[in-house]
Amino acid sequence: MKYTSPAHRAAAAAVLVGALSATGCSAINYQATTHVYSGSDGTMFDAEDVALRHMALVAGEENGAARLLGLASHTNPTADSPAEVSLAVAGDTFDLTLEPGEAINLEHDEELIVSAIDSGPGSLQEVTVTADGTEESFYATVVDGTLEEYRDLLPDGFDATVLDHLEHGPDTWGGGAAHFDAEGDDH
Repeated sequence: MKYTSPAHRAAAAAVLVGALSATGCSAINYQATTHVYSGSDGTMFDAEDVALRHMALVAGEENGAARLLGLASHTNPTADSPAEVSLAVAGDTFDLTLEPGEAINLEHDEELIVSAIDSGPGSLQEVTVTADGTEESFYATVVDGTLEEYRDLLPDGFDATVLDHLEHGPDTWGGGAAHFDAEGDDH
């Protein structure tokens, strides 16, 4: 289509500018799908050729025993030698040897119990990792038995009294406001 009049050219330019400005925003905005993160309750950390994923400590209380969970993997399957890894938490050290390409699940393959952590549930605990002689630190999440999937992993067992404050009330029973019991007969 050929625009010969100035009015047609101006209208076509306005449409083009409008279309470009409507689509150009996504070119400069942050795109959440490009952000790499550890979709779990734990944290992730890389040291040399070692990847630590979903790292968390399960503890019932501050200064109590805790179990270290996560996945440790040697990310270089063509390496000439295994990776020697040490994980130090609150004075306790755990040594792992990872063959090239190997991954160790700290929940199923190993049971690493820290005698007394410095942090309580809901906070972060410093973990020092030494991989092939290089030492670095990161912070791992500390969780307790509030979530059912962690209860069997607590070194000192689960104390159900930590859930006492989570009792349902009339405004939280069921699925929200649609299930509110105005009669007060507790469903």
